[in-house]
Amino acid sequence: MSKTYPGRAGFGLALVIVVSAPGNADPVACPDARFQTLGADDVADQICEIATRTAAQLATCNLDVKGPVLFELVDMLPDECLGIFHCGDQRIEIEHPDAYATRLAHGRSGAFSPVSPEAFFESVIRHELAHVALQSLPCPFDNCIVRQEYIAYTMQGRFIPAADIAAFEAVDPVDGPVSRDTLNPIILMMAPDLFARRAWQHLTERDDPCAFIGQIASAQVLLDYERP
Repeated sequence: MSKTYPGRAGFGLALVIVVSAPGNADPVACPDARFQTLGADDVADQICEIATRTAAQLATCNLDVKGPVLFELVDMLPDECLGIFHCGDQRIEIEHPDAYATRLAHGRSGAFSPVSPEAFFESVIRHELAHVALQSLPCPFDNCIVRQEYIAYTMQGRFIPAADIAAFEAVDPVDGPVSRDTLNPIILMMAPDLFARRAWQHLTERDDPCAFIGQIASAQVLLDYERP
């Protein structure tokens, strides 16, 4: 069954209506054979470069991005969605970089709103590629949504330039160590920005953050639990 993993400024239903590229358009292959673009036109090269670079970054944290992955540019996503990964057909919907700059300017970009437009656009792609890397890994429960979003949000932040991540950390810092119990589906659904900040602080409190990501990804460390 196909699933969607929306990268969001807020969290809600995964059912969305989008205006996508013309039906007769053909995907354009990236130099990295794992990736293709659709409807990207003037930014296809930029997306290809970012995808290859961010996949290499994720690999340093034990996350393997397997292709083929299609990046489809759509005219508009709902305000609460920054990107959507459709795992059934290996497709990621994103907007044009200029649209993300507009979101930043109008405060519609969620927890990472303090970062620069360039860093923000790249971080959205990294968030969605983290979902790609996780899709085939074992989950002992019906779903592992907390694992999915913990890793996607923390990887979104991990490779942002130092000045940008400092600006992110300065907004509503969490006082004291973050308990794993506070990283739960209720916080994720009701306050995703808070979840993103708690997840980031929780990861930075680990002695070896990338090793910890690998343990979560492989289900050696569980953030989710069986629900009645």
